[in-house]
Amino acid sequence: MILVVGSYGTGITLQVPRVPERGETLAGATLSIGYGGKSSNQAVAARRQGVEVELITTVGDDSFGHDAFELWKREGIGSSNVAISKERATMAGAILVEPSGDNRIAIASGALDEMTPVWIEEKADIFDQASLVVLCLECPDDVVTQTVQMAAERKIPVILNPAPAKKLTKETIALATYFIPNETEYEFYKREGYSRTTGQTLIVTRGEEGVLVADETGEREYRPYVQEKVVDTTGAGDTFVGTFAAGIARGLDLDEAVKRAIVSSAISVTRNEVIPAIPRLAEVDEALRIYESSEGGMG
Repeated sequence: MILVVGSYGTGITLQVPRVPERGETLAGATLSIGYGGKSSNQAVAARRQGVEVELITTVGDDSFGHDAFELWKREGIGSSNVAISKERATMAGAILVEPSGDNRIAIASGALDEMTPVWIEEKADIFDQASLVVLCLECPDDVVTQTVQMAAERKIPVILNPAPAKKLTKETIALATYFIPNETEYEFYKREGYSRTTGQTLIVTRGEEGVLVADETGEREYRPYVQEKVVDTTGAGDTFVGTFAAGIARGLDLDEAVKRAIVSSAISVTRNEVIPAIPRLAEVDEALRIYESSEGGMG
Protein backbone atom coordinates (compact mmCIF):
# COMPACT_ATOMS: atom_id res chain seq x y z
CA MET A 1 0.00 0.00 0.00
CA ILE A 2 1.19 3.52 -0.85
CA LEU A 3 0.72 6.05 1.94
CA VAL A 4 0.46 9.62 0.65
CA VAL A 5 0.91 12.33 3.28
CA GLY A 6 0.23 15.98 2.56
CA SER A 7 -2.37 18.09 0.88
CA TYR A 8 -5.80 18.38 -0.60
CA GLY A 9 -7.09 21.61 -2.05
CA THR A 10 -9.59 23.01 -4.48
CA GLY A 11 -8.16 24.32 -7.74
CA ILE A 12 -9.75 27.51 -9.03
CA THR A 13 -8.50 27.74 -12.60
CA LEU A 14 -8.71 30.63 -15.03
CA GLN A 15 -7.80 29.96 -18.65
CA VAL A 16 -6.48 33.38 -19.68
CA PRO A 17 -5.44 34.81 -23.06
CA ARG A 18 -2.28 36.06 -21.33
CA VAL A 19 -1.07 36.90 -17.84
CA PRO A 20 -2.34 40.37 -16.82
CA GLU A 21 0.11 43.16 -16.15
CA ARG A 22 0.44 44.73 -12.72
CA GLY A 23 -2.76 46.63 -11.89
CA GLU A 24 -4.52 45.37 -15.03
CA THR A 25 -7.96 43.75 -15.14
CA LEU A 26 -8.09 41.26 -18.01
CA ALA A 27 -11.35 40.05 -19.54
CA GLY A 28 -11.89 36.92 -21.59
CA ALA A 29 -10.95 34.25 -19.03
CA THR A 30 -12.70 30.88 -18.65
CA LEU A 31 -13.36 29.64 -15.11
CA SER A 32 -13.29 26.08 -13.80
CA ILE A 33 -13.29 24.81 -10.21
CA GLY A 34 -11.92 21.36 -9.55
CA TYR A 35 -10.06 19.01 -7.25
CA GLY A 36 -6.46 19.78 -6.40
CA GLY A 37 -3.71 19.62 -3.82
CA LYS A 38 -0.50 17.94 -4.84
CA SER A 39 -0.82 14.95 -2.52
CA SER A 40 -4.40 14.18 -3.51
CA ASN A 41 -3.46 14.49 -7.17
CA GLN A 42 -0.53 12.12 -6.64
CA ALA A 43 -2.80 9.68 -4.82
CA VAL A 44 -5.26 9.68 -7.73
CA ALA A 45 -2.45 9.16 -10.25
CA ALA A 46 -1.10 6.20 -8.26
CA ARG A 47 -4.55 4.67 -7.72
CA ARG A 48 -5.35 4.88 -11.44
CA GLN A 49 -2.29 2.71 -12.03
CA GLY A 50 -3.91 -0.06 -10.03
CA VAL A 51 -2.27 0.13 -6.60
CA GLU A 52 -3.81 0.52 -3.15
CA VAL A 53 -3.51 4.07 -1.79
CA GLU A 54 -4.21 5.67 1.61
CA LEU A 55 -4.18 9.44 2.13
CA ILE A 56 -3.38 11.53 5.21
CA THR A 57 -4.38 15.19 5.04
CA THR A 58 -6.76 17.77 6.54
CA VAL A 59 -9.71 19.54 4.88
CA GLY A 60 -12.25 22.10 6.03
CA ASP A 61 -15.84 21.37 7.02
CA ASP A 62 -17.06 23.07 3.86
CA SER A 63 -18.34 22.17 0.40
CA PHE A 64 -14.80 21.85 -0.97
CA GLY A 65 -13.89 19.39 1.79
CA HIS A 66 -17.07 17.38 1.30
CA ASP A 67 -16.36 17.19 -2.44
CA ALA A 68 -12.93 15.77 -1.63
CA PHE A 69 -14.39 12.77 0.17
CA GLU A 70 -16.65 12.10 -2.81
CA LEU A 71 -13.62 12.16 -5.10
CA TRP A 72 -11.65 9.71 -2.96
CA LYS A 73 -14.65 7.41 -2.71
CA ARG A 74 -15.06 7.32 -6.49
CA GLU A 75 -11.34 6.73 -7.03
CA GLY A 76 -11.08 4.03 -4.37
CA ILE A 77 -8.58 5.95 -2.21
CA GLY A 78 -8.58 5.28 1.52
CA SER A 79 -9.57 8.45 3.42
CA SER A 80 -10.17 7.24 6.98
CA ASN A 81 -7.06 9.14 8.10
CA VAL A 82 -8.21 12.48 6.69
CA ALA A 83 -9.14 15.03 9.37
CA ILE A 84 -11.89 17.65 9.09
CA SER A 85 -11.17 21.09 10.53
CA LYS A 86 -13.99 23.06 12.13
CA GLU A 87 -11.90 26.22 12.22
CA ARG A 88 -10.25 26.59 8.82
CA ALA A 89 -11.29 26.29 5.20
CA THR A 90 -10.09 23.66 2.77
CA MET A 91 -6.89 24.67 1.03
CA ALA A 92 -7.48 26.52 -2.24
CA GLY A 93 -5.21 27.32 -5.14
CA ALA A 94 -5.72 30.02 -7.76
CA ILE A 95 -4.29 28.92 -11.11
CA LEU A 96 -3.74 31.06 -14.20
CA VAL A 97 -3.23 29.00 -17.37
CA GLU A 98 -1.96 30.64 -20.56
CA PRO A 99 -2.72 29.38 -24.10
CA SER A 100 0.76 27.82 -24.16
CA GLY A 101 -0.24 25.64 -21.22
CA ASP A 102 2.15 27.40 -18.84
CA ASN A 103 0.67 28.14 -15.44
CA ARG A 104 1.07 30.31 -12.35
CA ILE A 105 -0.33 29.20 -8.99
CA ALA A 106 -0.98 30.90 -5.63
CA ILE A 107 -2.09 28.87 -2.59
CA ALA A 108 -4.03 29.56 0.63
CA SER A 109 -3.13 26.62 2.88
CA GLY A 110 -6.14 26.83 5.21
CA ALA A 111 -6.84 23.58 7.08
CA LEU A 112 -3.45 22.11 6.15
CA ASP A 113 -1.86 24.35 8.78
CA GLU A 114 -3.59 22.26 11.45
CA MET A 115 -1.50 19.20 10.59
CA THR A 116 1.05 18.60 13.38
CA PRO A 117 3.86 16.10 14.08
CA VAL A 118 1.92 14.75 17.07
CA TRP A 119 -1.11 14.11 14.87
CA ILE A 120 1.07 12.31 12.32
CA GLU A 121 2.65 10.24 15.09
CA GLU A 122 -0.84 9.07 16.06
CA LYS A 123 -1.10 7.50 12.59
CA ALA A 124 1.57 4.91 13.37
CA ASP A 125 -0.76 2.00 12.57
CA ILE A 126 -1.25 3.10 8.96
CA PHE A 127 2.51 3.65 8.57
CA ASP A 128 3.02 0.06 9.71
CA GLN A 129 0.89 -1.11 6.76
CA ALA A 130 2.66 0.96 4.10
CA SER A 131 5.22 -0.29 1.57
CA LEU A 132 5.98 3.21 0.24
CA VAL A 133 5.46 6.76 1.57
CA VAL A 134 4.94 9.76 -0.73
CA LEU A 135 4.92 13.38 0.37
CA CYS A 136 5.26 16.92 -0.95
CA LEU A 137 5.83 20.27 0.79
CA GLU A 138 2.28 21.67 0.84
CA CYS A 139 2.03 20.69 4.50
CA PRO A 140 3.95 22.15 7.48
CA ASP A 141 7.70 21.57 7.58
CA ASP A 142 7.62 19.73 10.90
CA VAL A 143 5.03 17.33 9.46
CA VAL A 144 7.39 16.58 6.57
CA THR A 145 10.22 15.87 9.02
CA GLN A 146 8.02 13.68 11.23
CA THR A 147 6.77 11.72 8.22
CA VAL A 148 10.20 10.90 6.80
CA GLN A 149 11.48 9.96 10.26
CA MET A 150 8.56 7.58 10.88
CA ALA A 151 9.12 6.00 7.48
CA ALA A 152 12.86 5.66 8.12
CA GLU A 153 12.26 4.00 11.49
CA ARG A 154 10.20 1.37 9.66
CA LYS A 155 12.62 1.14 6.71
CA ILE A 156 9.87 2.25 4.33
CA PRO A 157 11.09 3.87 1.09
CA VAL A 158 10.17 7.55 0.80
CA ILE A 159 9.39 9.57 -2.31
CA LEU A 160 9.90 13.27 -1.52
CA ASN A 161 8.54 15.71 -4.09
CA PRO A 162 9.96 19.03 -2.80
CA ALA A 163 7.21 21.27 -4.12
CA PRO A 164 6.65 24.06 -3.54
CA ALA A 165 10.38 24.54 -2.95
CA LYS A 166 11.33 25.73 0.52
CA LYS A 167 14.19 25.22 2.93
CA LEU A 168 14.54 21.76 4.46
CA THR A 169 17.29 20.38 6.64
CA LYS A 170 19.88 18.26 4.90
CA GLU A 171 19.00 15.47 7.31
CA THR A 172 15.37 15.46 6.19
CA ILE A 173 16.26 15.42 2.50
CA ALA A 174 18.82 12.67 3.07
CA LEU A 175 16.09 10.37 4.43
CA ALA A 176 14.30 10.42 1.07
CA THR A 177 14.88 7.31 -1.01
CA TYR A 178 13.70 9.15 -4.14
CA PHE A 179 14.07 12.94 -4.37
CA ILE A 180 11.95 14.29 -7.27
CA PRO A 181 12.18 18.04 -7.91
CA ASN A 182 11.46 19.80 -11.18
CA GLU A 183 14.32 21.78 -12.72
CA THR A 184 13.39 25.04 -10.95
CA GLU A 185 13.15 23.30 -7.58
CA TYR A 186 16.41 21.47 -8.25
CA GLU A 187 18.22 24.76 -8.84
CA PHE A 188 16.77 26.08 -5.57
CA TYR A 189 18.06 23.10 -3.60
CA LYS A 190 21.46 23.22 -5.24
CA ARG A 191 21.75 26.83 -4.08
CA GLU A 192 20.82 25.57 -0.61
CA GLY A 193 23.73 23.12 -0.75
CA TYR A 194 21.91 19.95 -1.84
CA SER A 195 23.93 17.03 -3.11
CA ARG A 196 22.66 13.50 -3.58
CA THR A 197 23.46 11.23 -0.65
CA THR A 198 24.59 7.63 -0.91
CA GLY A 199 21.66 5.36 -1.64
CA GLN A 200 19.37 8.16 -2.77
CA THR A 201 17.95 8.38 -6.29
CA LEU A 202 17.61 11.90 -7.70
CA ILE A 203 15.00 12.36 -10.43
CA VAL A 204 14.75 15.82 -12.01
CA THR A 205 11.73 16.45 -14.24
CA ARG A 206 12.55 19.00 -16.94
CA GLY A 207 9.44 19.27 -19.09
CA GLU A 208 10.35 19.34 -22.77
CA GLU A 209 13.94 18.47 -21.88
CA GLY A 210 12.95 15.09 -20.45
CA VAL A 211 14.11 13.60 -17.15
CA LEU A 212 17.50 13.36 -15.46
CA VAL A 213 18.14 10.42 -13.12
CA ALA A 214 21.18 10.10 -10.85
CA ASP A 215 21.90 7.17 -8.54
CA GLU A 216 24.76 4.89 -7.54
CA THR A 217 25.24 3.79 -11.16
CA GLY A 218 25.72 7.35 -12.45
CA GLU A 219 23.60 9.87 -14.36
CA ARG A 220 21.36 9.21 -17.34
CA GLU A 221 18.83 11.17 -19.30
CA TYR A 222 15.42 10.14 -20.61
CA ARG A 223 13.89 11.87 -23.59
CA PRO A 224 10.39 13.32 -23.28
CA TYR A 225 7.30 11.71 -24.77
CA VAL A 226 6.50 14.56 -27.14
CA GLN A 227 2.88 15.61 -27.61
CA GLU A 228 1.62 17.59 -30.60
CA LYS A 229 -0.30 20.07 -28.46
CA VAL A 230 0.14 21.09 -24.84
CA VAL A 231 -3.09 22.30 -23.23
CA ASP A 232 -2.44 22.54 -19.48
CA THR A 233 0.69 21.58 -17.53
CA THR A 234 -0.82 22.15 -14.08
CA GLY A 235 -0.94 18.54 -12.87
CA ALA A 236 1.93 17.10 -14.89
CA GLY A 237 4.37 16.91 -11.99
CA ASP A 238 1.84 15.26 -9.69
CA THR A 239 0.94 12.76 -12.41
CA PHE A 240 4.62 11.93 -12.82
CA VAL A 241 5.16 11.41 -9.08
CA GLY A 242 2.01 9.32 -8.58
CA THR A 243 2.67 7.13 -11.60
CA PHE A 244 6.30 6.64 -10.59
CA ALA A 245 5.21 5.71 -7.06
CA ALA A 246 2.79 3.13 -8.44
CA GLY A 247 5.56 1.60 -10.54
CA ILE A 248 7.88 1.29 -7.56
CA ALA A 249 5.07 -0.11 -5.39
CA ARG A 250 4.34 -2.71 -8.08
CA GLY A 251 7.97 -3.85 -8.00
CA LEU A 252 9.02 -2.41 -11.36
CA ASP A 253 12.66 -1.51 -11.84
CA LEU A 254 13.69 2.15 -11.78
CA ASP A 255 14.01 2.40 -15.57
CA GLU A 256 10.48 1.19 -16.28
CA ALA A 257 8.95 3.23 -13.45
CA VAL A 258 10.55 6.40 -14.83
CA LYS A 259 9.39 5.70 -18.37
CA ARG A 260 5.83 5.04 -17.23
CA ALA A 261 5.88 8.31 -15.30
CA ILE A 262 7.16 10.19 -18.36
CA VAL A 263 4.42 8.99 -20.67
CA SER A 264 1.71 9.39 -18.04
CA SER A 265 2.61 13.01 -17.34
CA ALA A 266 2.92 13.70 -21.06
CA ILE A 267 -0.61 12.44 -21.63
CA SER A 268 -1.89 14.67 -18.83
CA VAL A 269 -0.69 17.92 -20.43
CA THR A 270 -2.90 17.34 -23.47
CA ARG A 271 -6.07 17.84 -21.40
CA ASN A 272 -7.65 20.59 -19.33
CA GLU A 273 -7.82 20.43 -15.53
CA VAL A 274 -5.91 18.08 -13.27
CA ILE A 275 -8.03 15.08 -12.27
CA PRO A 276 -9.71 14.57 -15.66
CA ALA A 277 -6.25 14.71 -17.26
CA ILE A 278 -4.66 11.89 -15.23
CA PRO A 279 -4.53 8.72 -17.36
CA ARG A 280 -5.43 5.21 -16.29
CA LEU A 281 -3.38 2.04 -16.42
CA ALA A 282 -4.33 0.81 -19.91
CA GLU A 283 -3.70 4.20 -21.45
CA VAL A 284 -0.23 4.39 -19.93
CA ASP A 285 0.49 0.82 -21.08
CA GLU A 286 -0.34 1.76 -24.67
CA ALA A 287 1.62 5.02 -24.58
CA LEU A 288 4.64 3.23 -23.13
CA ARG A 289 4.65 0.81 -26.07
CA ILE A 290 4.69 3.76 -28.48
CA TYR A 291 7.37 5.56 -26.48
CA GLU A 292 9.68 2.55 -26.35
CA SER A 293 9.22 1.72 -30.04
CA SER A 294 9.96 5.29 -31.18
CA GLU A 295 12.97 7.50 -30.64
CA GLY A 296 11.90 7.98 -27.00
CA GLY A 297 13.72 6.31 -24.19
CA MET A 298 17.06 6.76 -22.60
CA GLY A 299 19.36 9.34 -24.11
